[in-house]
Amino acid sequence: MKKAFKQIGVAILTLCLTVSCFSFVALAAEGTLQFSDPSAAAGENVTVTAKVISNAEGVAVGDTDITVTYDPSILKFVSGTNATGGDGTVKLSAKGDGTSMEVNYSMEFTALKEGTATLEAKEYTAYLANDEALNLTLGTSQVTIQGGTPVSEEEAGENEGQAGSDGLKVTVDGKEYTVNANFSEAVIPKGFTAAETELDGQKTKAMVQETSGQYIFYLQDSDGNSDYFLYSDDDGSFSQTAVVDVNSSLSIFLMEHKDKEGLPEEYKETTTDIGGKVFTAWQNTSEKEYYLVYALSSEGSKGYYQYDTTEKTYQRYTPPVVEKKESSNTLTDKLTNFINKYMTIILCAVWGVFLVMLIIIIVLGVKLSRRNQELDDLYDEYDIDGDGQDDMPKSRKRDRDQFVGFQDDSDEYEDDYGDDYDDDFEEYDEDFDDEYADDDDSYDDEFEEYEEETPSVRSRKKKDDDDYSVDFIDL
Repeated sequence: MKKAFKQIGVAILTLCLTVSCFSFVALAAEGTLQFSDPSAAAGENVTVTAKVISNAEGVAVGDTDITVTYDPSILKFVSGTNATGGDGTVKLSAKGDGTSMEVNYSMEFTALKEGTATLEAKEYTAYLANDEALNLTLGTSQVTIQGGTPVSEEEAGENEGQAGSDGLKVTVDGKEYTVNANFSEAVIPKGFTAAETELDGQKTKAMVQETSGQYIFYLQDSDGNSDYFLYSDDDGSFSQTAVVDVNSSLSIFLMEHKDKEGLPEEYKETTTDIGGKVFTAWQNTSEKEYYLVYALSSEGSKGYYQYDTTEKTYQRYTPPVVEKKESSNTLTDKLTNFINKYMTIILCAVWGVFLVMLIIIIVLGVKLSRRNQELDDLYDEYDIDGDGQDDMPKSRKRDRDQFVGFQDDSDEYEDDYGDDYDDDFEEYDEDFDDEYADDDDSYDDEFEEYEEETPSVRSRKKKDDDDYSVDFIDL
């Protein structure tokens, strides 16, 4: 019985350990290795392209190393991009840029004879940018050779590693390249055709875009890898490019470009790594996942393309057009511009003037009201009529007729009392003269002095006595 329990316990423990082990096993991310299936004639060069694509959402491809085999009796390796090899084996090796979800390779071969050659991956190691292992589904390439003139491996070997009939050398960014004039039709990108041209006085072969007149040379480095370089007729210089297939019918060729040319302010100049090559770009500061790059399209037009780092897509971008209003020097336009520019200051000035005028009107109204009040008080104090006329009755001019008969009565009265009256009057007059003589002299002097004063002087003295003005400080 105890033995049975021990066996059950061991089984349960084994099961738990097994489950635990399974729980620590990490599944590798999935990806694919894809090849193109080109065709050519015997004696020509043919290019096979390959690319590794990551299916891990949001994680870019990292480092890859792939070994590809081919039939050396049909194909002879010439050169490649991220590819080296020969004698039936090609080594594909590349480092991801940390942003791209795919890595591209190209292999150029010389077709020796008619037939079908199969390229397939025998072994590989692949990782994502976060160092996670990438499990690839491996594809194959079928290269079909039909027609043409067969060549021996020795004859093909004479051209291997040779870039042109004369091995023309050029220097790009301090690095020496050889012009590869033995490229096949398969390497000619969309919108270009092969063309004979001259470089430094020597005849060679390049690719030209008829619509724009732009030349592309196929240059080979010291490791035997060939790549596309744009050529400038203005100064005879070369610049790197990267070929991007936007869709099945359109490709763009990235270019170095320094002029901002009317881009909005939110785009700031920076650099971006595309396919292991660094190009000038402009990042949208408000939406940082978007970049602008300058490129030549396969249709021959140059312009900006917006690169979406999230979806890894390119879309043509047209800078917004800012309409410039024609300047005018008319007085009306100048006045209108001045008012628009200094509208706030003008409104403040107008309101300031209005407030000052309002204060002045209020002050004058208050002063006038107080002055009128004081005048009214003065009139009441002196019992003066408001219309400027006093209340004393004017003496009426008597008619001369009322004095008729008065003379006769006077004569009769004089006859009766004349003598007595005259004596009494004379006596009274003498006393009056003695008593008031001095006062009369003083009064005459004051009156004469008063008469000598002008009306303006008398008015000013009166004003000094009764000053009804109101000072501003009184308010």
